[in-house]
Amino acid sequence: MNPIIFILLCFAAVGLFDKILKNRLGLASSFDKGMVTMGDFMLSVGGFYCIAIAFLNGHASLFESKEMIISSLLAPDLGGYSIVASMSQSNDILIFCGVLLTSTLGCLISFQLPIFLNELNKEDLTYYLKGVVYGIVGLLPVLIVCGFLLQIDHFMISFLPVICICAILVGLFFLSFHTLIVVLTIFSRIVQIVGYIFFFLVCMTFFFNMGFTNTTLINETLRIVFQMSIIVSGSLVFCEIVLRKFSKQIEKIGEILQIDKYSVMGIILSFGTSIAMLPLFSKMNQKGKILNAAFSLS
Repeated sequence: MNPIIFILLCFAAVGLFDKILKNRLGLASSFDKGMVTMGDFMLSVGGFYCIAIAFLNGHASLFESKEMIISSLLAPDLGGYSIVASMSQSNDILIFCGVLLTSTLGCLISFQLPIFLNELNKEDLTYYLKGVVYGIVGLLPVLIVCGFLLQIDHFMISFLPVICICAILVGLFFLSFHTLIVVLTIFSRIVQIVGYIFFFLVCMTFFFNMGFTNTTLINETLRIVFQMSIIVSGSLVFCEIVLRKFSKQIEKIGEILQIDKYSVMGIILSFGTSIAMLPLFSKMNQKGKILNAAFSLS
């Protein structure tokens, strides 16, 4: 288990214990804020996980560079890693696609965008999308170098679709930032709407067995959403305690980076999972929002 995730689980337990004590330590409210996100997470991620994995498992042969495409669309714990592992016999492909690509671009498409779109207001979304582009600018050359170091056969040909999409985003960033924000906002809205439709189809399957997905994937989704909610609860309790006890030290780090204390905490939490910094995003200053969004992608 990721040691940072384990630490956040411990803090979630502290928040739950304080809830038993009727909020005597002032931590139960932070725990509750995390738990109420469970419904939003299910709405955002549930449909994508159940429908997308069911479709990709049955139609993977439709894609020419199937490992590259699938790992660019799915996060590792949303089926990306397991699907790539079942398709490829090469450890190099599994490392690049199943680990590196799924945990960056795949995580962005299937995990971050649906959730962040559902939670952020319009102003914060602009800073988030700007940070995502900065993240892509830094991420793309690293992925290309890793592909060559792993000596993947016909790497540039297989990776070309991903390069083209990223290049278009980067090009728009330098030529017309306004156009880029409009394009990403429209794309993000489409992702959000598709997520809602997928969730509805999952509900129909759950009650009427309509065949859009299966009960195994639905059960896995519930497990993932529960884990995410607990992690967010633990991160909020963690932030509350750290900001109480080490506020001055955090502010000093923020002064060096020219960001506020909430932005510093967001970066720390993102070492465990990018979703943990979401509740703090609205409290960050502008530079902190952009920096956290870029860091969360990589």
